[in-house]
Amino acid sequence: MSGSIASYDQLVRQVEALKKENSHLRRELEDNSNHLSKLENETSDMKEVLKHLQGKLEQEARVMVSSGQTEVLDQLK
Repeated sequence: MSGSIASYDQLVRQVEALKKENSHLRRELEDNSNHLSKLENETSDMKEVLKHLQGKLEQEARVMVSSGQTEVLDQLK
């Protein structure tokens, strides 16, 4: 009987250890998920900035072409 009590106590300790590990992994997963969301938002913001810059560069290129300043554009290529 004492063997079964020891086995039961051992199982209880293992279950408690697994619960702690599970809780830790859940927190880590939530932290990673929050970090991923933050990175996705930052990436989206960067894409918008790049689109804006590309639009400005294209507009400046059109102005340069229309004013005959194509040597600068050729250098950029």
